[in-house]
Amino acid sequence: MDNAERKEEAILPHDVSQALNMMIRMTQSLCDLADRESQTLAQNDMVSFAILQDEKEIVAAQYAKASGEFRANLVSYRGADTALLDRLENLQKSLGEKTKSNNKVVSQIYDRSHSKTQSALLAAQELGQKHHIQMPDQRAVNENDVDQKSAGEGK
Repeated sequence: MDNAERKEEAILPHDVSQALNMMIRMTQSLCDLADRESQTLAQNDMVSFAILQDEKEIVAAQYAKASGEFRANLVSYRGADTALLDRLENLQKSLGEKTKSNNKVVSQIYDRSHSKTQSALLAAQELGQKHHIQMPDQRAVNENDVDQKSAGEGK
């Protein structure tokens, strides 16, 4: 890969201030997405939450690439405007807190759903074992009861 190809793949501008401002915008976009995600979780709107995941995946991939470029050139950012660096750092801390909080809520929802699913499956299994299931135009079916005629026909 030559230098021209590497430059085409770069996300961050070469100018330090412009690169920091781009990182700030990308981080702010992820914070905004985290806020929207938090709202959908609070409203238990899983359809909107799922739709947000597609958008978040695209923005997060761009952010990850830009962040990699930023880390690779960290030395060049040491003399940058401290206000920009502080703003970026504060946004990244905020993003981390929001992400952690949302992940905790998602984990709680998952645990509740898993528990409810297990309970429903056990209840259905118990009902199936205790009650005959009458199918239209068929005899009662229950695997625990063996029809004597059927048992005799298999001989």
